[in-house]
Amino acid sequence: MNKFCFAGLAMALSLGVSAQPMYELPRINTLLRERPLDSKVICYSTAGATLPYTENFDTPDVSTVLPAGWSVSDASATAAFTIQVNALSGITAHSGKYYLVSGPDSRGNARDAWAFSPALSLEAGKPYYIALYCFAPGYQGVADQFEITVGSEASAAAQTQRLVDRTGEQAEICTEWTKVEGVFTPETAGEYYFAIHHCTPAGTQGNAVGFDDFTVSSEPLVELPSVEAYYTGGLWSFTADTVYVGDSEPLNYGATGQNVDSYSWEFGTDATPASVQAASASVVYVTDGVKQGVVTATNENGTASDTLETGVVHLSPAVMDYVCNRRKSDELTTYQVSEYGFMLGLNSNYTTIAEKFTLPDNARGEVDEVVIYTYLYALDAANQEKSLILSIYDEGPDGLPGEAVASFSGRLGELFGSENSVGQFCTAFFPAVEVTGSFFVVLEFPEITPDADNMLGLVSTKSRTQDDCTAYANYQGRWYAMNSLYGGANLSSMISPRYRFVAVSAVQNVANDSALSLSMTGETLYIRGTVAGDLYRVFDLSGRMVATGATDEAETVVSLSGLSSGVYVVCIGGRPVGKMVR
Repeated sequence: MNKFCFAGLAMALSLGVSAQPMYELPRINTLLRERPLDSKVICYSTAGATLPYTENFDTPDVSTVLPAGWSVSDASATAAFTIQVNALSGITAHSGKYYLVSGPDSRGNARDAWAFSPALSLEAGKPYYIALYCFAPGYQGVADQFEITVGSEASAAAQTQRLVDRTGEQAEICTEWTKVEGVFTPETAGEYYFAIHHCTPAGTQGNAVGFDDFTVSSEPLVELPSVEAYYTGGLWSFTADTVYVGDSEPLNYGATGQNVDSYSWEFGTDATPASVQAASASVVYVTDGVKQGVVTATNENGTASDTLETGVVHLSPAVMDYVCNRRKSDELTTYQVSEYGFMLGLNSNYTTIAEKFTLPDNARGEVDEVVIYTYLYALDAANQEKSLILSIYDEGPDGLPGEAVASFSGRLGELFGSENSVGQFCTAFFPAVEVTGSFFVVLEFPEITPDADNMLGLVSTKSRTQDDCTAYANYQGRWYAMNSLYGGANLSSMISPRYRFVAVSAVQNVANDSALSLSMTGETLYIRGTVAGDLYRVFDLSGRMVATGATDEAETVVSLSGLSSGVYVVCIGGRPVGKMVR
């Protein structure tokens, strides 16, 4: 591990920007290539797949970027037929994280791209049911064309029977995932190869088509629900499966699924609420320990479940850890957006990146180290002497980096080393910086043009299926979450500060919320204008929480019996809404 002590301190650099109206961004290339951290090559057999056969394109071989047993034939020199993440204007997969994409021919030539399945052993005279989900948004109103075929070999010449026809007048624009189906009854028993054929004719430059969840079954297809659970919020340990939360700070759960009519969550008796009938939920845990959230997705054909389990630790003066935004379900990778440029690292579009760490507004702590996990590092000797600025920023009112709390300057070579490397941890040490609430760790790199001798890529999580992004970049003088610059890039970087919880800050500067009203009668607080299910919290002026619970529709009644006389602050859903006198 490389270690470097920052010595120079420059306060309040003017890198933050005030909130401005959004404008249309100049185009930045979408994700071009994912570089997995595990580069081993896995060899698969091309035959022997069993029925029912389903391919969701979520486990590609790193050498072919295709699933087990699949192959591609493509006549285009400028297009590609590979598995990608959220490749089409940020469209997420029908299931999982990946899908098959046949890209456009940049010269406007006809597409003649084939993706062949493994061999499937089929019986004579027996019907087999084929299904595929497609996303075909068209280009300038022109529908993409494709077909599903079957034959005796994985070659275009052997594909003798068309099962699904979306060519010519049958072609349709599909702006959302659409299921297409066909039936095949073999005349003779044997091994058969199915194919997806993208065959849009010439003159429609810019078309691309996505495919997901290809299925072959001996029974008519029944759409069972599928579900994937996730959570956000809190501050996550880099070294253990633990999340740190403030008193009554909710841990937010969510679920993405397909073919779902309803969702339900169960959290156990220690949670408030203990159960929720919705896809998302905000849960407050009273005690520390291992907590479990179970989500069940239901439709008329059945149910599917997913479970999230993690250790919950409430913030206290005993908490000190290297923290990050990685969850247990996240996998690590890095994304290359040009031949030598990386989304998180050296990039010709921007030189300043940030990672956000979310904490309760009244949590006060200190940061004095940052661990940076690099994927690829190569800088020539001259560029190793260029400066690197590491800053701690507070959170602005728009949720973006606001003002620099402290900034430190050093040399790239001192932090990342003088030798080229793949996959290393680097640690920056600096005088302790006090932070209150959420904060950002900001890295500003010198203006180096990425090339074969100058590359730096930082490790991130794989793009998440939910809209959850903690990585940011300063692009053309303004801050943006990474998923605003690159479609679907819901990433977190492996930038991990060492955080030490100090105390709870006193609550100050509370403005009334015009939509809500507070009143006291005896020892009872009335909050009028609430909606059902929000979290309310009452604090004294030292920041100590004295009451909490879930709001009711129209009016919430809170008993404050036993409290001493004084001024109290009422918060709804994480924001202060007013003061009241007891």
